[in-house]
Amino acid sequence: MADKLERYEEKRPETVSEQEFIIPAVDIYENENELLLIADLPGVKKNNLRINIDNERLSIEGKLDEAASGALLGWEFQMGDYRRSFQIPSGIDVSKISADLKYGMLSLHLPKAEELKPRKIEVRAG
Repeated sequence: MADKLERYEEKRPETVSEQEFIIPAVDIYENENELLLIADLPGVKKNNLRINIDNERLSIEGKLDEAASGALLGWEFQMGDYRRSFQIPSGIDVSKISADLKYGMLSLHLPKAEELKPRKIEVRAG
C-alpha cells in the first residue's frame, strides 16, 4: 500500500507548500458596469503582488515585504503571505480587468461584457 501511495504522490500535478497563507478579507461590490473586489493586503508592495487568471479562476498572491512585516508588528493584522482565489463569473470581460494597490488595499475592477450590461430599448412611434 505504501508503494502505491508513493507512486501516486510522484504523479500529482500540484505542489504542496508547507507554508501557511493568510486568506485576506475581500469585499465584493456590483454595479451595472462591473464587479469590484477590494482586498486587504497590509504590508504588500506592488512588486510582491501577483494576480493571475487561468481557466476562469482569478488568484491573488501577496508576499509581505520584510520592512513592512516589522512595521506592522503590534497591529491587529496577522503576519504572513496572502493567498485567495475566485471563480470568475461568466460575462466578465477578462481582457479589461484592472487593478490598483494603495495603502495595502487592492482594488480589482472586473468589467462586465457589453452584452450583460443593462441597456435602454428605444421605442419608435409611428
